[in-house]
Amino acid sequence: MPASSADAALFQPLTAPGTYSALISGADGTTGIALAEVYDTDPGTSASRLTNVSARAFSGTGVSALTAGFVIGGNGTDTLLIRGIGPALTQFGVGGALAAPQLTLFNSSGQAIGSNSGWGGDSALAAAFARVGAFPLAAISSDAAMLVTLPPGPYTVQVIGANNTTGIVLIKVYEMR
Repeated sequence: MPASSADAALFQPLTAPGTYSALISGADGTTGIALAEVYDTDPGTSASRLTNVSARAFSGTGVSALTAGFVIGGNGTDTLLIRGIGPALTQFGVGGALAAPQLTLFNSSGQAIGSNSGWGGDSALAAAFARVGAFPLAAISSDAAMLVTLPPGPYTVQVIGANNTTGIVLIKVYEMR
């Protein structure tokens, strides 16, 4: 990154197990689009690993849709739980939550390979929520979730609002190991 860049970077070894958060905010209260990246700089170590990543942000329309990318490494497939949470955020005091999130998963070619809106109380999804320690969702909620098994490679997942609505949404990707 050039010294003249307005971007920020942080290298932070995380030596203790636990939950960590990073907050991105604009200088002097400004707003805009930001990219947060998290890397495992010691992937050969089995003592620790990244098991889930999430972002809570405003999801707009078009280029302002909330998009998260991730890469599956190794040689075999990996099963992931992906959630787009809007309505359930209100129980945590979050105002302006996206009322009807639509979750879409894309492969590295930009082809949609999965989608969900209104997870519908599916028992396999409910079991996956419990297994990874995710908070439960009401069976009739408009929150979105999908359970996918994917080969190695890069992917993106996008959350938009039904009928071009906008709001605050939480996007979470969990590894199902």
